[in-house]
Amino acid sequence: MGNANNPAGRLHTVLTAYRAAAHTNSTMHATWAAVLGVPEGQVPVALAEVAALIPEIHRLVVQCGASEQIELFDAFGRQWAVPIMSEHHPRQTPSPGADAVDPNALAVLGGLSAYLSTCAPEGVLPDPERVADLKAAVSELLDELADEDSLPTDLRSAINARLHDIIWAMDHVRIGGPGAVKQAMERLLGQITISLHTAPDARDSGFLKKVMKTISCVWVAYKAGPQVHAALEGWQDILKQLPPGH
Repeated sequence: MGNANNPAGRLHTVLTAYRAAAHTNSTMHATWAAVLGVPEGQVPVALAEVAALIPEIHRLVVQCGASEQIELFDAFGRQWAVPIMSEHHPRQTPSPGADAVDPNALAVLGGLSAYLSTCAPEGVLPDPERVADLKAAVSELLDELADEDSLPTDLRSAINARLHDIIWAMDHVRIGGPGAVKQAMERLLGQITISLHTAPDARDSGFLKKVMKTISCVWVAYKAGPQVHAALEGWQDILKQLPPGH
């Protein structure tokens, strides 16, 4: 899926697919429905996720600090938004067809993707079989959480919400990328860390140990680069502070 490790790469992949699928005899919403794999009635919500990639690209380009790349964003960013928020009625024909995606703007987006994949890579996408196994492990935690009584109510509620966030991020990785999955797990880790300070007895929960082991496996699966080994050591340090799981 192209350079899925950065928002420019993900937007490039989606706009490339739109350009390939678009035809003047098909409405823009019908084309987006096919590209994004959603019913036409859900296209506006799905496009809101796609549109959010553009300011995220700008944030990372500014963060990386190359003035030339910022100038490219300023020059072409509006054109990337045209097929997403076109002034043409999205449910009428004839539509702009493939012309809604400017090929020059698309080429620049591809260049920015290559740049961001070097200066601000988010991680990797595991193969589908690995993703299915990880999702099953998280779903198992949710099933067990329903009968878990060793944790404070507020921590149980937080774990429930964050585990659902993780599954949502895994299901929406085409737009959110590996970074969104890691962020969801880091939010759960933060919630657990805070709760252990306010409710130290939660350390006695074997279920909590299982949660930590599972989310550490998911986190590492979406992580890339030499930082993985250091990250693994960090997770192990946290796990050592908790009792054995069941």
